Amino acid sequence: MQKYTWIFSLQDRLTPEAKEQLQKVLYLFTSQWKSHGTPVEGLIQIKRDQFVIAQADPSVARPSGCSIDSLRRGVDQILKNHGLPTFEPAFVGYENASGETAFVDFRHVSQYVKEGKLTSETTIFDNTLSQSDDLHLWEKPMKDTWLKRYLA
Repeated sequence: MQKYTWIFSLQDRLTPEAKEQLQKVLYLFTSQWKSHGTPVEGLIQIKRDQFVIAQADPSVARPSGCSIDSLRRGVDQILKNHGLPTFEPAFVGYENASGETAFVDFRHVSQYVKEGKLTSETTIFDNTLSQSDDLHLWEKPMKDTWLKRYLA
């Protein structure tokens, strides 16, 4: 079953306490999420302490433009209220050599490849994933993402 997916990248890593508190607020928000008055079957989770991933099951209530906008605004406001700035879409998350999440502006990807910071096997967190229930596709080697064009 395909789901609609939205991914928000946090600039700062969440502490366990902040993650627990944020998860509760996000859960409350998605439990009240509606599309044209019909509840949207939504799921929201935090991955790697730095990504907020929201999903909707379109078989229950297909998210409309207005409900998608309300999701984005709602999550943005919750993150803002918690003092959690997000990265602009131009930033790509990846797992660095130390196993930590790092980010690079996609316009600097070729430079990172030249410097050896990114390789074909570097795990990329593919925030372009938009209609999939397979979140395992979100973490991929660079060679299997749209960024492969920057590899030699």
